[in-house]
Amino acid sequence: MSPLTPKVRPARAADASAVRGLLAAAFGGTAEADLVERLRADHDLLLALVAEHDDVVGYVAFSRLIVEGTSHADPAIALAPLAVAPATQRRGIGSALMRTGLDMFTRAGEALVFVLGDPAYYTRFGFAPANAFASPYAGPHFMVRRLAPHAPSAGVVRYPRAFADLT
Repeated sequence: MSPLTPKVRPARAADASAVRGLLAAAFGGTAEADLVERLRADHDLLLALVAEHDDVVGYVAFSRLIVEGTSHADPAIALAPLAVAPATQRRGIGSALMRTGLDMFTRAGEALVFVLGDPAYYTRFGFAPANAFASPYAGPHFMVRRLAPHAPSAGVVRYPRAFADLT
């Protein structure tokens, strides 16, 4: 399939219904849509982006989390969920959303982004196993990307409350 060049922009309140439908279609259920709505209601979303190509065809959410070290806690970011409409998958939409979000957080001086996902996909964007970090999601799909040299190299990762419903 040929790549699409979507317009990537911050999600707006008016996108909520389209985003919910997209998430349900991409994941085959409503768990991720429910997660996004809970993150939004709890004011835990830092950034949500949509990709438009006529309609909303992609979505990514980033929320705040905390990495607790031995003497202090550091802010970090959770990337979840990332979704692309099934009819437009494998056409560069997810990559466009990822690059836009990661670039924005790098420029903002953020230190770490965590994701739970397919290593074959996320390693293309600089993610690596997060073996030094404790999390309820620890395992081969739990990954981290360092955005800044001062980023912590280990600790306990604490997610927003909305993620507890998924474990």
